[in-house]
Amino acid sequence: MRRILTIGLLLIVVVVGLRVFGTRRVEEPASDDPSQQRHVLVIADTLASGESLYASMVANHIPASNVLEILKALSLEVDLRSCKPGDSYVVQMDSTGLVLSLCYQRGLLETYRAELDSTGYQVHKQQKPLTHLTRRISGTVETSLWEAFLDMEEDPEIALKLADVFAWEIDFLTDPRAGDTFVIIFDEIYCDSKKIGLGDVIGARYINAGKEYLAFGFPDEDGKMRYYDAEGNSLQRVFLKSPLNYRRISSYFSRRRFHPILKIYRPHYGVDYAAPTGTPVVTIGDGRISYAGWKGGLGRYVEIRHNNVYTSCYGHLSRFAKGIRRGVRVKQGQVIGYVGATGLATGPHLDFRVKRFGSYVNPLAIDYPRAEPLPEDKKSEFFAKRDIILSGLKATEVAAVPDTAQGPTVKDQ
Repeated sequence: MRRILTIGLLLIVVVVGLRVFGTRRVEEPASDDPSQQRHVLVIADTLASGESLYASMVANHIPASNVLEILKALSLEVDLRSCKPGDSYVVQMDSTGLVLSLCYQRGLLETYRAELDSTGYQVHKQQKPLTHLTRRISGTVETSLWEAFLDMEEDPEIALKLADVFAWEIDFLTDPRAGDTFVIIFDEIYCDSKKIGLGDVIGARYINAGKEYLAFGFPDEDGKMRYYDAEGNSLQRVFLKSPLNYRRISSYFSRRRFHPILKIYRPHYGVDYAAPTGTPVVTIGDGRISYAGWKGGLGRYVEIRHNNVYTSCYGHLSRFAKGIRRGVRVKQGQVIGYVGATGLATGPHLDFRVKRFGSYVNPLAIDYPRAEPLPEDKKSEFFAKRDIILSGLKATEVAAVPDTAQGPTVKDQ
């Protein structure tokens, strides 16, 4: 009986030592030829929160020297510092502790396989195929575009996509009215029948207080989707109409406004966007930061000089985005800081101002110039696609939409 108990205790120690929870270890012959047969240990595991690929492999009793060697080869193809919880791997190791192969699954899409040959470890990347589903959604705005998508039980990120397309034409903080209608045709991306994200917007239509706005997607030479009106004019302008999305305006541009803290009348040269602390604030256009620091009643403040005409200003920030300092160049839409209530502020909001030739102007009243129109040699191709997209935007149901490389199917909402 004592001998049986001893054997049982030894088996428990071995099982625990192999980290059976989350780890699979299987021995199999390395060759079908009995004369050359040597056993191969197969180890499979998944990374836990805060665990590196190196730490996990060593914890699974793979010799550290072997782990370093194979990960050195793997690091030439993938940044191992970006390993995330849920990433998985399978290792084949012989009885001497030599790693014969490593298959590392990074996220849902990427697989990296490292195999040992006479020259060392050779690494190959495999990418899972993606499929696209083209969808059409139409609806009516009652309170906000965001709420409209929530009411339809649709992903509100699609609302952001629609707002981005019309970002230079419509300020979704001030322009939407109850009864506005919209249609959007866009791609959803799938891998192994699982939705992994949203693709490009193919076309969009928004009717705001009776005025129709149309957008047609057309890729540039680098494959990036650009958006144009029905005549091929770019919807993109030099500046965005708003530095943040989906919040309310609490105070408008005024030459005489009663200050809620100082209790005096004085000019308010900006537009106050009320938003929760931490809401990202983006620059409305390309430019160079001329000031980033504390500025009296405006608290944490960023000023960006865009050209010889326009300068934009952002006040009451809770903090600056990483790398934001004087002299740094920024791109349109880049996050420069986060909404706060620093300086003289009764609550979290962004004080947004624009200077033209050094004097403050009402940001909501500026008609910014457009970007370059579609090249002449691309217009015939664009107009052909425009007509197909337009039939989808104005029809009750989608009859057809432009083909994509993946050959999408179409679903109407």
